[in-house]
Amino acid sequence: MTEAPGAGETEGTRTRGSIARRMLVAAAIWSAVVLLVAGWSLQAFYRAETDQQLDLANSDTLRTLANAVDSDDLGEPRFNEQKLPKDEKFGMTFSGRYWAFIDVDAEARVTRVRQSQSFFEERPELPRVAITDAIAHPGQTIQIDGVAPNERLVRVGAQAVKLSGRDLPIILYSSIDRTAADEAVGRFTLRLGIALGVLALGIVIGVVVLIRYGLRPLHEIQDKLGDVRAGRRDTLDGEYPGELSPLVKEINTLIVQNRKVVDRARTHVGNLAHALKTPLAVLKNEAKGTDRVSEIVRRQTEAMISNVNHYLKRAQAAAQAEVLGARTEVKEPIEGIARMLERLHRSKGIAIDVEADPKAVFRGERGDLDELVGNLLENAAKWCKSRVNVTVTRSDDGLQVIVDDDGPGLPAEHRAKALERGKRLDESEPGTGLGLSIVTELADIYGGRLHLEDSPMGGLRARLELPAAPL
Repeated sequence: MTEAPGAGETEGTRTRGSIARRMLVAAAIWSAVVLLVAGWSLQAFYRAETDQQLDLANSDTLRTLANAVDSDDLGEPRFNEQKLPKDEKFGMTFSGRYWAFIDVDAEARVTRVRQSQSFFEERPELPRVAITDAIAHPGQTIQIDGVAPNERLVRVGAQAVKLSGRDLPIILYSSIDRTAADEAVGRFTLRLGIALGVLALGIVIGVVVLIRYGLRPLHEIQDKLGDVRAGRRDTLDGEYPGELSPLVKEINTLIVQNRKVVDRARTHVGNLAHALKTPLAVLKNEAKGTDRVSEIVRRQTEAMISNVNHYLKRAQAAAQAEVLGARTEVKEPIEGIARMLERLHRSKGIAIDVEADPKAVFRGERGDLDELVGNLLENAAKWCKSRVNVTVTRSDDGLQVIVDDDGPGLPAEHRAKALERGKRLDESEPGTGLGLSIVTELADIYGGRLHLEDSPMGGLRARLELPAAPL
């Protein structure tokens, strides 16, 4: 049987997302933020370290240049060739290592330059703001990024040195190509990204494992509740984490309370029926006269007795349908009813063939299954010529009981009336058979349905849909 949309959800309860999905998304977002911040920080630290190494190389060159310059009596700069930097790269054109002595005027404009051969015919480029800053802080090294003569990026160090006999300092210049350092930072960033990506994947996998492990007790409760509903266990047993133990106790209390409520309902219905049957039987016995009043009392008393029996069965079935764990094997009861009806109709020589799926299990009480199938088979046995076939199949939607006979059948225009809820059996249209209205009402209580169709055998087909118990 196909459940209506929203089946399993009651008023006031709706399915909204998933705890596991929420935890996974939250953990993934938080991990991504942490890893991105960590990756950015590590990359920044590594870049700062490479810059520091470049700055140290420039500082060493600037100290060498400071030892190689002095001033004469006129205040003109004088250079000691023996003390100039000896690194051969300073003598190679555009090698990536450069030094220079820059003489400036009062407005921080470059007037004269003494530079390394690596500049070739170019001149060092030093922003005016850097010159001004160096002059304002003599003896301190100013480190900035600049551009070399070959348009490559360099790390520049500049320092203002005051010489005796001069009002204006001389600017010492040193630069080093930073291309290799930047490429190293790029390689480090790529490897760091790969490592953090693998770490992120490991974190996600770990979170998934932890979530599944943490939620396993909930899945265990769900499975055991299914077993309770299917009748394979009475309550939720076993050991549970401290957070879930109160929940399990409350569920077990509800299960026990449900059984008690159903038992009390059955008792009250039985007591009410018994209380009514006795006075009705007295009235019926007293109305034995032949006058019109006695006949009316007798007829109405019989009607009340019939109604009491009918609604007693219906109330009992409704109570049984709500009991958790009710399940009944289908094949054996149907075969028993078939054999009994063959003996009752021995004079007609009827044969009732039963073919039932071994996995067909009814989610309900044995007495209700006997009532449902018994009425259908009794009706088929009464109206058939010689044969009745019963087929029981199981599907994902539930059980299907099909009863075919080779009798006269039932006209399509009479089938709807035969299935009207609450219709008295002896008031059915001719040819409708017995008990079909009871089958309709009882099947409806269990969420099933009865259909009347044309049978391939020439008579009537009764197709009964019922809920199946979990295997």
